[in-house]
Amino acid sequence: MITVGTTVVSGAPINGGGGGLPSGGTAADVLTGDDAWTPATTVVLASVDAILGGDPAGSAFISDGGGATTITSADVSALLAASTAPGMRSALCDRTISLAGLTATNGNGTAVAATGTLSYASGQTGAAWADYPRLVGAHGASLWAFDASVRITITGAASANTVASMGIGSTGSAYDATVLIRLFGDGQLDGFAVSGGSVWSVYTPGTLPVDGTGWLRVRVQAGAMTFWTGVGATYATAAWTLRHRALMAVPPSADTTYPSLALVFYQGVNPGAPGVQAVFSDLVIRDLP
Repeated sequence: MITVGTTVVSGAPINGGGGGLPSGGTAADVLTGDDAWTPATTVVLASVDAILGGDPAGSAFISDGGGATTITSADVSALLAASTAPGMRSALCDRTISLAGLTATNGNGTAVAATGTLSYASGQTGAAWADYPRLVGAHGASLWAFDASVRITITGAASANTVASMGIGSTGSAYDATVLIRLFGDGQLDGFAVSGGSVWSVYTPGTLPVDGTGWLRVRVQAGAMTFWTGVGATYATAAWTLRHRALMAVPPSADTTYPSLALVFYQGVNPGAPGVQAVFSDLVIRDLP
């Protein structure tokens, strides 16, 4: 019983029964609408989740600069959600290029941009640029600091006369000023540059699997161009080998920027049945600092 002035007020203890607050709460709890004590963190997180619209990974509240708040955009949220420094760099720099966004040209074979598949049927060959099945397009990265990589699988009647390549160049047509890193059907490697009709090797040949674990990579940074190959199921887990380093003066062209990327398939002789096929996968362009 409590006396306030001359008025007597009676009631149950605060944490007892009979209409008072339910028992069991602590200083870290809040009372919810169902007369239950709930951890304050649970309530706050549920409220944040509702405001963010389903808790998109990495979302955070930020000031909008005008006295109110907003939430981070999808690309910033992806960066915030990265659990490792490499993951953060990937979220910040990787620019996954849709194969379907490249322009497919059949040449003497077949080119399917959606699947990254280039092929020759029995009886089909390609001796010149116009004959090659290919996928070509602008890579969209910084012209002076980027990294391009792709994984390749070669199947069918592949041989030393079968060549799948990734090239970067100043044009996407005849590729007059370009460098290409090439994987042959027998697993051999090389690279070459083309300028003004002249062709020359840019690194010593090596070998690489053609079973889909082999990667080709070109990196442009600080006025230099490097050529790499990798072996592994993914870019992150691949073991990388530096094959060649050259100044951007290769090839010597008035246009020594490389805005265009091409995935090209060459077949020098009749492959016979069942034909031959190259599948380009996991194409990624990375902006570099």
